[in-house]
Amino acid sequence: MDRTETVSVLCKLRIVSIFVMRTIASWLLALASVDRYLISSRNAHIRQMSNMKNAFILISIISIISLIVWVESIYCFDANLVGTPQKCYAKSDACRIFNDLTQSIITTIIPSTVMLIIGLFTIRNIQQVQRVGPSSIDTSTGNTRRNRKDEKSLTLMLFAQIMLLTIFTLPQAGQKFYLTYSFYKPKTSSQRALESLIFNFVLLLTYAPNCIAFYLFTLTGTLFRATLFKLLKDGIQHLNCFH
Repeated sequence: MDRTETVSVLCKLRIVSIFVMRTIASWLLALASVDRYLISSRNAHIRQMSNMKNAFILISIISIISLIVWVESIYCFDANLVGTPQKCYAKSDACRIFNDLTQSIITTIIPSTVMLIIGLFTIRNIQQVQRVGPSSIDTSTGNTRRNRKDEKSLTLMLFAQIMLLTIFTLPQAGQKFYLTYSFYKPKTSSQRALESLIFNFVLLLTYAPNCIAFYLFTLTGTLFRATLFKLLKDGIQHLNCFH
């Protein structure tokens, strides 16, 4: 038996943890896409904005805001509820509408839109850099060529992760909007059962990016593959030393 569905404290802790972590993860990906845009710029002043200090500040701000947004879940959610998609769910109409809209807009739609727009600008930056001849940009050294290859690999990995997150989280956003829109409409037991099935299915989809990310990075990221194979090689060598 899942204790988070029957114990109120565990239910609240689980919901707050999931919502906060998921919101932080979405916005950190959006920040990563902004970082790729800054690094890909031909303007040196814009590239300098990509640094550890700014990253730490923005990560802290996102974490604090996410916690503030979802702290209401401690009040809104409860266990052992009847007639809801899950036993651990929002206990009032106002809470359900607020949480459905907030989760759809703040956690999914806005970050995905930011990633899409910034991604297009990043592609434009990369195309502009590629048009510049060797006389304008020093590409003669091996280190410079290697750095550019690594940056391209990281950018490709980021775009792949953005697409993965968008594809698997947008269905939940659409389902949340539907639940909010049809909340006060009378429904039969079969309709409620179907909605519960769809709810659990799209909820399951949101966990897919975490499971597929490793395989996606292995396929799309040359830098990731090189690092992974190096770690495996070093690990095998260390094991051989013990024999």
